[in-house]
Amino acid sequence: MTTTTATAIVAVDGLSVAYRSAGRDIPVVHEVGFELCPGRTLALVGESGSGKSTVAATLLGHLRHGSRITAGTVRVEGKDVFALPARELRRLRGGTVAMVAQNAGHALTPSMRVGRQIAEALRGDAGAAGSVAVTDLLDQVRLPRPAELARRYPHELSGGQQQRVAIAMAIAARPKVLVLDEPTTGLDVITQRGVLDLLAALRDELGLAAVLVSHDLGVVAHMADEVAVLREGRVVEAAPTRRLFAAPADPYTRRLLASVPRLADSGLAVVAEDGTREIRPKAEVPADAPEAVAVHDITIDYGASRAVHGVSFRVRRGEVLALVGESGSGKSTLAWSLAGLRAPSGGEMTAKGSDGDLARPARQRPLSLRRKVQLVFQNADTSLNPRRSVGDAVRRPLRFFGTAASRTEAATRARQLIADVRLDPALADRLPAQLSGGQRQRIGIARALAGEPDVLIADEITTALDVSVQAEVLRLLDDLRRERELACLFISHDLAVVRGIADRVVVLRHGVVVEEGPTEAVFASPGHPYTRRLMAAALDPDGAAAAAAATEADAGVPDDWQDAAAPDDTWTDLGPAHRIRRWRPSPP
Repeated sequence: MTTTTATAIVAVDGLSVAYRSAGRDIPVVHEVGFELCPGRTLALVGESGSGKSTVAATLLGHLRHGSRITAGTVRVEGKDVFALPARELRRLRGGTVAMVAQNAGHALTPSMRVGRQIAEALRGDAGAAGSVAVTDLLDQVRLPRPAELARRYPHELSGGQQQRVAIAMAIAARPKVLVLDEPTTGLDVITQRGVLDLLAALRDELGLAAVLVSHDLGVVAHMADEVAVLREGRVVEAAPTRRLFAAPADPYTRRLLASVPRLADSGLAVVAEDGTREIRPKAEVPADAPEAVAVHDITIDYGASRAVHGVSFRVRRGEVLALVGESGSGKSTLAWSLAGLRAPSGGEMTAKGSDGDLARPARQRPLSLRRKVQLVFQNADTSLNPRRSVGDAVRRPLRFFGTAASRTEAATRARQLIADVRLDPALADRLPAQLSGGQRQRIGIARALAGEPDVLIADEITTALDVSVQAEVLRLLDDLRRERELACLFISHDLAVVRGIADRVVVLRHGVVVEEGPTEAVFASPGHPYTRRLMAAALDPDGAAAAAAATEADAGVPDDWQDAAAPDDTWTDLGPAHRIRRWRPSPP
């Protein structure tokens, strides 16, 4: 990299890591080296299995069970991390080097108030405990009313607030190096932008060196000073961020960058081996395409809290309708309600055909209706039984819905469905852990198709996938809706993905629709200030062009606004099928 040993706080030299299997070493990291100075951020990027998380973990002296360093050194403040005595290694972890993990909701103890958890992090370093109060730390990570928030439990916080608490715990002992392992995966664009801006500000304020592990190249372009691209454990390219994104030298880097969806893409990208990209036109949905599902004036409550208020939309066969908005906007609640997992409080949901009342819970729906709406879950890792083969996961709904008359037919059809999602049918005998993340997500899609549905609900199905795998899954989904004329309700916080796959967009804020229309119209001329703010917060790897687009999207957006709709005049029409909820700037 471009730093010098004299000023570097982190120095990794010729690092090689392997794990033992069947009596021999299996290399996972090959001769990786870099140096990092205070106040700088290095991003480690690459696909799953590239070794980026393994390399980052070595800064804390962590190695996966069964792994060992076969060559090279990892030095922090000049000390060889893997030569430290146990007591000094404990002092390094959290004291000199701290980690902010991917999912703060899982990292925080659910039964302990967040203030107490931060206090425990403070007690881990005697010097910090006497000088930094819990409320000071919460204030430093830009959380409002820190004294009140310290008394809450993790489940009482939003995803963005949980991540800020995790950052407060990481900086409690005033470390000199932060390891950021996918710190914003799963967060909506506005929350993600806030967390990244906070991390950058803390890095500058505290003079931290940061190592960022991410598959989101928009995040990398926004935050990193330098980038190292890993493939199969080797660094194939390393350069300052702007130079690498503007003129990638290695073919793998070019393909990786080309696979990233852009806000300007009017369809899904098909990437060639040389990294050139071609946009595949969206399928035309015929004007006379039959309606598959209709939602009218739906409200959904959680106790005294209203999560969805008066939402209406329709989806036709062969059409993709996207629901977008921040966490808590009601988009996933709507999906679960359509799937029968949460009964609405009011309104109507109907599927085409007789006895199509979807307002009933799934258990009260006849099988002929229940199979019409199927859900593909966000995390295939947790939605598949780890002890049963993936073929069994596909066979079970075939038998349950009666779409296969016998076990033999179910096994045959399961293998065909696995082939339909572009996988080798021989994988049917494997356990979920023996498949990659992208393969598991395809199995989730095959399982949903087993019921021969009319409507497929895709709830954040590409959130945790590498960009190249994400592109493959999106093209598969697009192929399936064309081939089977599926109506698809697509839920995502990634606006570039939505631009590429959706025919129409519904924008939700606090459970209310604020804008809806054809995808091209909404992205070309967003009319509601909330939609424009979402687009301004989106991170795109194309640097200056993306910044200019964000500035344009955010231009003229008031700091705050409120609903200005009269009961009989709710909407302003902006064009064919494109409308926004009436609004006005909030009084000062």
